Amino acid sequence: MPSELFGTSVIFVKVAPGYVERMLTTLRAKPHVAKAEAVFGRHDIAIAGGFRNTDELRAFASEVQAWDHVRGLRSYPALQDWTSSKKDGHASNAYLLIRSTDTQKTMSALKNVPEIQEIIGTTGDEDIVARISADPRENLLESVVTKVQGMPGVLSTETLPAFSKY
Repeated sequence: MPSELFGTSVIFVKVAPGYVERMLTTLRAKPHVAKAEAVFGRHDIAIAGGFRNTDELRAFASEVQAWDHVRGLRSYPALQDWTSSKKDGHASNAYLLIRSTDTQKTMSALKNVPEIQEIIGTTGDEDIVARISADPRENLLESVVTKVQGMPGVLSTETLPAFSKY
């Protein structure tokens, strides 16, 4: 039986060299996809989408995984979601993958970091996927290192810089 999802789920995709731009164009045309961006890190693309339940997310992920040039995929279903009411007008954006000893406390603390735009409580290798924005770029690094990594209960973070205009 499918579980209901709340808010924006995130999928990270690794693709064969030379396929990022083509993949972004294809993904952005899909109905469930709200945003598809190139990212640096162990993945090449971040997909943010609205999926009503785990079956929709699983079907979409299976479709993407079956494409010839896809080399890996990791999905993070939105079990809890918080989105800032302010607009994302910053120059530097990133996704933060966060492991925590207390997900609820960490999510509450993240809401107090002005640079955090979205927080998604999820399952899997990470407990939280957050979207952070800052300008200039140095403020992004400072926010991650001093504000997020220093929070009680944060075990680890991975930062995937995003490029919306790719």
